Amino acid sequence: MGNDIHHTRLAREKREAALDENLRRRYTVVGDLTLKAVEQAIEAVASRENMHFHLTPRTAHAERIRWFKEKFPVSSKDVDALWGAYGTLGYEGADGERAERALDAMEKILNEISNRTGLRFR
Repeated sequence: MGNDIHHTRLAREKREAALDENLRRRYTVVGDLTLKAVEQAIEAVASRENMHFHLTPRTAHAERIRWFKEKFPVSSKDVDALWGAYGTLGYEGADGERAERALDAMEKILNEISNRTGLRFR
């Protein structure tokens, strides 16, 4: 079971990969990785409260987002934008503008988590 250090490292790796894939214009991958980076960041914070959403895969996404919105309401709009971009990029693909918006939402969320918790994702 991961702790905050483990999940923070994974969030960093996925964040950097999302930025790299955007440069390569692999926009469907950007959608996947931005969402996964944020999910790992949320797992890092939640693990500090001994919560591990990934242990229940069927409900993990919904529970993780619900918990995050309660703890970080200021980022609620950004996480919704990220989910929208994930769906659009995953099924429609080549949209560099949408990928940029996903990256922007990811960065805002990671910055908010970092500012409130001291976890670093860069």
